[in-house]
Amino acid sequence: MKKNVVMILILMACLITLDSYSQWTWTPQTGRFINIKRMPKETAELQVEYARSLFLQGDLKKALKETEKFINFYGQDPLADQNLFLRGEIKMAMGKWLESAKEFQKLVSNYPDSKLYEQAIKKQYEIGDKLYEKGLKKRSKWFSIFKGKPLKQAIEVYSMVVNNQPFMPGAAEAQYKIGLCHQARKEYIEATYEYRRVIENYSQSDWVDDARYSLAKCYYDSSLKPIYDQSRAELAVDAIDEFIRNFPEDSRCAELKEWRSKMRENIAEQKMIVARFYEKQREFDSARIYYQLVATKYSDTSFAEKANRWLEENPAKTSELRAQFEQETSKQ
Repeated sequence: MKKNVVMILILMACLITLDSYSQWTWTPQTGRFINIKRMPKETAELQVEYARSLFLQGDLKKALKETEKFINFYGQDPLADQNLFLRGEIKMAMGKWLESAKEFQKLVSNYPDSKLYEQAIKKQYEIGDKLYEKGLKKRSKWFSIFKGKPLKQAIEVYSMVVNNQPFMPGAAEAQYKIGLCHQARKEYIEATYEYRRVIENYSQSDWVDDARYSLAKCYYDSSLKPIYDQSRAELAVDAIDEFIRNFPEDSRCAELKEWRSKMRENIAEQKMIVARFYEKQREFDSARIYYQLVATKYSDTSFAEKANRWLEENPAKTSELRAQFEQETSKQ
């Protein structure tokens, strides 16, 4: 029994060896054995067409291997840009979107005069959109591993588009979507920076209104509770005022005005908190400055009435206090 097992193993080893050896052929031209399976087609054109045919048949893995053969044997051929474009398409079909974008980037970087240059950038934009949509779906789920990864990859791909064609109309949209990706990841500082780039670098584009709206929303969403610093709320108010001034007929103005009211309420409340703090510390002069500030500068808020009531009950006794108030409020 043991002899039979040994004989079977020896036979299998021989068959494997013979099969492996059959892939190698002696070539007098090179004076050595060559593995036939690793050899490309006779010409660069035949090689890229063979890889394309496999791609169209749906044999993606084999098609990708054939494009690698092209790189190894015909890397400097004039058809190299077509091979790179094909590699991008194959990886895109595989769902390897970031790798695909990088293949298209190799074409753009190495072959700027290629007829496929514009198509490669369009493919990158398409990949960026796919990654963005995937990222939004992941973030909407209650539990998902690496929620922010697709959005981070989308930022990388959109950045390729902007850098490749910074002065073309499509660059403004790509720049805007970089901001959207950061905003979806709650990276508000980065998002506001990207939106401002749209406003400043593409001021004549159709994306300025969306960028200004999203800028205001970033400041609004990232604003803090009244007990904390209200600088973001103040920036939100400024951004909203800028939007309404530039696009008074926009349908989003009504929503923005609601945000503005809420932000001013928060700012006024924060000033009142400071005023009450000074009042508890019996520093009435300092308290009066903040109550006066709420009463005058934030008269449209619900806290103005409370501030006015306190001022009536605690009138200033000297002109020096008024001078001090005017000096302090001019700094606000």
